[in-house]
Amino acid sequence: MGYAGELSMMEKLVGLSDEELARRARAGSSLCFEELVRRWQVPLLRFLVRRMGRRSDAEDVVQEAFVRAYQALGQYRDSCSFRTWLFTIGYRAGVSYGRKVRAREAAEANVEGARGEERPEERVGREEEGRELWEVAKAVLTEEQFGAVWLYYVEEMTAGEVARVLGRSWVGVKTMLHRARKRLMPHLAGMVGRGEIGVGPEMKAGGI
Repeated sequence: MGYAGELSMMEKLVGLSDEELARRARAGSSLCFEELVRRWQVPLLRFLVRRMGRRSDAEDVVQEAFVRAYQALGQYRDSCSFRTWLFTIGYRAGVSYGRKVRAREAAEANVEGARGEERPEERVGREEEGRELWEVAKAVLTEEQFGAVWLYYVEEMTAGEVARVLGRSWVGVKTMLHRARKRLMPHLAGMVGRGEIGVGPEMKAGGI
């Protein structure tokens, strides 16, 4: 296929749903999978940056997530939202990556502590913290609560979709969101809510 033909094909793919693209990718279409990557690499990166703190770590996990997704296409079922399926893979890849990083940093800290040296990361600002609201959320919520809040408010997933990503029950996610709101409410005075809760436009912002 020439460049013009490939460009025409990509233009047609833009109008297809994620699920249809996934079906075609599962059948062997690399262009369909490339379109899925184009659509979801930034939202997934944005979620992982906020969750993990360091952009370089998040970028590694995004790449790993798409590799895992491509390898697991045969297991994807059309009845499930592709976005939810992908974010589930990304979330779990992030958890696994985070454990390895924390283990490595703990070992390095022990060595540096014995030498009386300052840890380099303690001198480096977090460029990706962004808005004050998300800084507060990251400080006061558990990692899982933070992930649930981000997926629910920024990615606008339903509680059921968040439950699938986190591997929790629907009731468990609703409880988690309720507890997260209670923790955040003292810091969110004056912010306008989405529906029944007090979350302002800053919480909806997803800038990286």
